[in-house]
Amino acid sequence: MATPEPPSQQVNEDQDQLLVAALGHAWSYYDTRLSRGLQVLNYFLIATAILATAYVSALNNGNDVVAALVAATGIPLSLITFAVGYQQRRLATVGELALVEIQDRLAIKLGLNSFRMAAPLPRWAPRFIPSYIAFLLALALSIAATAYALAR
Repeated sequence: MATPEPPSQQVNEDQDQLLVAALGHAWSYYDTRLSRGLQVLNYFLIATAILATAYVSALNNGNDVVAALVAATGIPLSLITFAVGYQQRRLATVGELALVEIQDRLAIKLGLNSFRMAAPLPRWAPRFIPSYIAFLLALALSIAATAYALAR
């Protein structure tokens, strides 16, 4: 007959299993949100390429009003893409914070400092600045292209 495990050992094993399950959940949440944000960016790039092609084609054919409408379509496209992408990145940050905490607990428990792969950015770190700059430039380009087509 097997001897039962002491209650403290059983509790530790249950906590370890919960910690591993929490790590899997946090990683899945983070990865899903980040992947969705990258998909939004990919769709934006494809849509922008299609709009740019249509814009140049309309300008070359002398359809300035059509070119202006096509360029103006880039304005809401940029705004919507930024809003959706920003939300996905913000939600991914929530998962990142959970990952940092869980990895820290596992690193302490296992004695492996190298297990701390996710590290929170300092509060002063420019987390969203590149996104702001990129989409402000895309917005400015759409506005300028619209103005150019109307002024021709």
